Amino acid sequence: MDEDLELITRTRAGEREAFDELVRKYQKQLYAMLFRMLSNHEDASDILQKAFIKAFTGLDRFEFRSSFRTWLYQIAINLAKNVYRDRSRVERVSLDDVVLGRDPRIVEKLIHKENRQLLRRALANLPDKQRITLILRVQEGRKFDEIAELMNCSTGTAKTNYHFAVKKMKKILREDELPPIGNPVPGEDGEV
Repeated sequence: MDEDLELITRTRAGEREAFDELVRKYQKQLYAMLFRMLSNHEDASDILQKAFIKAFTGLDRFEFRSSFRTWLYQIAINLAKNVYRDRSRVERVSLDDVVLGRDPRIVEKLIHKENRQLLRRALANLPDKQRITLILRVQEGRKFDEIAELMNCSTGTAKTNYHFAVKKMKKILREDELPPIGNPVPGEDGEV
């Protein structure tokens, strides 16, 4: 963290290369999180770039209340939430549109792809805070204390959002048909 402080100080003093070091330090892990959230290379890359631009242009307003890493992740998560909300289409694979060809594993691959899409659709139907908490906990392997800091909430709230997210995912995945993206599962949403 002392290294980040030094790089921020140097950047504020006009040394552009110092910010480039921050980019190199965080771009891979931030991209990985964004890709898990958005399931799309172009969107993740776009948000990654926007997050660093927003961090660079707002660096004078960074108050060191949290680490630079946490601040940067919060920027990226907020930008990703906007993209997620704007999505209206879901990709579907229809067996009628696929030529099975000579690959004997094509059906297995299609089933795997359908399962991934089903999980993405189930995630898309969770409220924002629950979806992001679940992604940070399961896919990023973050501890609840870290999630709480990134989500700007208490550890208890992060745990509650995770609990309700898991509960809803189980319910959604048991149902035969998923509701359209953006329509929460009927009943109490439990988002804190």
